[in-house]
Amino acid sequence: MPNEADSHDRCQMLQRATMRCTMANGIHVGELSFMAAKAKASLKKDTKFDQHFHVLHNIHLPKGQHPEIRRLKRESEEPSLHGNKVWRSSAVLMDYLLENPIKKRAGVMEIGCGWGGLSCFMAKHFDAKVTALDADGALAPYVEFVKTLNAVKRVEFVTRRFEKITKKDLSGIHTLIGSEICFWDEMTKPLYNLIKRARAAGVKNILIADPGRTPFLNLVDLCEDKFGCDLIEHRISKPWKTSKFILQVDGK
Repeated sequence: MPNEADSHDRCQMLQRATMRCTMANGIHVGELSFMAAKAKASLKKDTKFDQHFHVLHNIHLPKGQHPEIRRLKRESEEPSLHGNKVWRSSAVLMDYLLENPIKKRAGVMEIGCGWGGLSCFMAKHFDAKVTALDADGALAPYVEFVKTLNAVKRVEFVTRRFEKITKKDLSGIHTLIGSEICFWDEMTKPLYNLIKRARAAGVKNILIADPGRTPFLNLVDLCEDKFGCDLIEHRISKPWKTSKFILQVDGK
C-alpha cells in the first residue's frame, strides 16, 4: 500500500497536471483545475488506497469506483466508445512486453488508448515517448489523471480515428500497440489498412491484444494473407487468471 509520502507526491503531481490542460488537436482537453483539490481530499480520507486501484507492474490503474473516476463521470462528458475501464487484454500485453521488451526510448503509439494505462506502462518501463490515441476526445481528462497517478510525463493524448492516422503521424514510431480495439466487424478493415500504412511508414513492431473475437480473428487472417504475422496466446495469473491472443506483425 502506498504510504503518506506517496500520496502527497501524487497530490502534487495532480496540482501540476492542471497547468498542462490545454487545447489538443482542436479539441478541448477539459478544465482540471478542480481535479487536484478533490483528488487530494479523497486521498487523505481514503484509508484503503488499494481498493480503488489495480496495480500492474508498478502502474496504478484506477477502478471504476475510484472517487476521481466517479467524479469525472458525473461532471465531464462520459466516454462513448468503450474506453471506460481497464481491459484484461492490456494486462496480458504488459506481461508479454516485459518478457519481450522493446528498445528503450523508442517512439510508441497506442491506438484505442482508453484511460491510458498501457501508454503509461510503456513510458514508465521503457522510457518510451508515447502517443496515446483514441477516437473519443472525452477520454482526455481520464488519461491525464492516470498519467498523474503514475508520475508519467512522456505520454501525449491525441484524438483521432484509425482511418485518419496518416503516414506522417506514424513517422518515427517504432512500436504500434493496441488492446481490445477490434470488437466490431466494421473495425477490421480500417485496422488492416492502418497496419499497412504503419509498415509503409517504417513501424518495426505491431502488437494488438484481444480475447479472440471474430472481427479480430478476421484481421489476423487478412494480415496473414498479405504479409505474414504471428498469433500468440499469452497467459497471466495476476491480478486475473486469464489468457488472451496477441497479433504480432513485423515491419518491412
